[in-house]
This record gives sequence, structure tokens and C-alpha cells, in this order.
Amino acid sequence: MIKIWQKNKQGSAALISSIVVAAVVLSIVLSLMLIVMDSRSGVQSFADSLQSFYSAESGVGEALIQLRKQPDNFTFPELSVGNVTSTSEFINVSGACEPPPECVHPTGSGWWGEYFNYPANHPDMEVDPLPGATPLPTQHDWYDDTYKTHEQIDASLIFGPNLDTWFPYDGTIWDDRTWQDPTWVHDYFFGMHWRAKVTAPSSGYYTFSLASDDDSWLLVEGLVVVNNSGTHDAFTVSGPLYLKEGDNLVELYFAERHSTDSGLRFSFANTNLIITPWPEGCGEDYECNSNIESTASTTKATRKVRYACNQEIEDCSWQELVP
Repeated sequence: MIKIWQKNKQGSAALISSIVVAAVVLSIVLSLMLIVMDSRSGVQSFADSLQSFYSAESGVGEALIQLRKQPDNFTFPELSVGNVTSTSEFINVSGACEPPPECVHPTGSGWWGEYFNYPANHPDMEVDPLPGATPLPTQHDWYDDTYKTHEQIDASLIFGPNLDTWFPYDGTIWDDRTWQDPTWVHDYFFGMHWRAKVTAPSSGYYTFSLASDDDSWLLVEGLVVVNNSGTHDAFTVSGPLYLKEGDNLVELYFAERHSTDSGLRFSFANTNLIITPWPEGCGEDYECNSNIESTASTTKATRKVRYACNQEIEDCSWQELVP
């Protein structure tokens, strides 16, 4: 009996050991299966993530190509890459597409003007004999920041009751007559530069009148169309000026360089023209019309990217966004 019990005892121990070993093996197998399953899921998720990211990148690329060809078209078609479809859209990022405050003026409110005051000892002031015309206003230093006093908006460019009594610096904080000739009754020697966006209802010729004492130049889109420069008495130029339909950049330069009379009058005859202040730098690249976001998704991953480029679709910056 004792031997039989001992034999059964040994058999039970072996059975228990076998069960323990089997459990351990089963645990290891189950663990490996879970690891494999997780790995497969992880690999699949990673592959899906790459695929969706590539699709999103491709969507942005196609949108940027479209913008190069059609700068005003911000509606982008869906793009399919393999079995993944990406959607792209133009994003108006707050503040990024808005013009700077100095470029925001009420429509039709006039001209943006820079004002310059010159010292009496400037070599171009009080010249005798009186100098004649020069081709360009910018070939002089009269409109450099060295002499600039301030900026202001002028509702019109008709100054004074006539063409010999306009001295805008008299009695201002910039009045420098104290060190000029004591016999002078005005602060002479000054200049102005005005800019405006002139909106024409249709392309055609619009009559203007420009009278100045002394120098004046009229420019359209950066080209001199009227040269009324030189130190001279009040002299008027008038005639037709071609403007295209829509916005035209019109500039006027003026200089008073002699200690006698001074005046300026410029106007268009057509009251349908809309004249809006347009400071230098306005209308240039605000780096806003190519903020493109593209999103692509699979069953396991979603990726979203954004490209922000300037208006020439250059100097792009890339950013991945949280879907």
C-alpha cells in the first residue's frame, strides 16, 4: 500500500508539474500572440500614418500648384493617393492676411501725404539763376527721411484760395524761420509726396489739372506722366490722363524752393473717380494667400499639415497640426 501511495504521489507531482509547465508555456504563447498582434497593429498604424501623411502632403502640393496658376482660386479638388483621399482648403489665419493698420483708410477719403521741410542752406534752395526742369523727383534728396516731418491724410490737393499763398509750415512746430533770413515772412523751402489708389469705373482718359509753384511731377503706376518741375511761377498743366478700370496708383510730388510765392492745385474733372489714401508698402505681399491645410485619413490614422507661403508661393513654412 505504501509503495502504491508513493507511486501515486509521484504521479500526481508529475501531473502538477506538467500542468504548471503547460500553463507557463501557454502564458508565453499567449503573450507572444498578443505581442505579435500588437506589433501587427502598430506596424499597420504606422503604415497608415505614413500613407495619410503622404496623401496630405500631396494635397497641399497640388493646392500650391493650383495657386501658382490661378492666384484667385481658393477652391481645391480632392486628391486620391492610393486608397486615401485628401482634402485641402485655404485657411484665413487670424491677423495673417490683414493689411497693416496704416494701409486701412476709408474708401474715397483722399491722399496719403509725406511732408518735408528743407533748411535754407540746402544747395537746391534759393538758387540763382532759377534752375529748370529735371526728369524725376527721386533724383533729388528732397524726399529722403532726413527732411521728413510727418505724414497726414489730405482730403483734396487744392490748397489755399490761390496759387501764391500756401505755406503749410507757418506757425507749426516745424516752423524754422527763426534761423532763416529775418526779412522772410514765411517758412519757405518744403516738399510733399502724395499717394492714392485711384479707382476708375472704366478704362479711358480722365481730364486733370495740375498747377504748381514751384516743382511738381505726376506719376501713374510709377511712371512720370507730367513733368512740371523747375523753380518757376505758378504754371498749369491740364489734359487727359489714361487710367485703367479698377485701381491705379497715382502719385504727386511737389517742392517749394524759392522765397516768393507758393501754391499747389491738383484735381480730376470726373467726380466718379474714387481716391483712397495708399501709403508706401500698401498692397505688397501680406503672406496670406497660400495658407493651405490638407487632411488625409485612413481607418487607423489621420494627418493634417499646413503650408504658409508668400504670394509668389515661395519661402514656404511647414507645420503639422493636431487633427
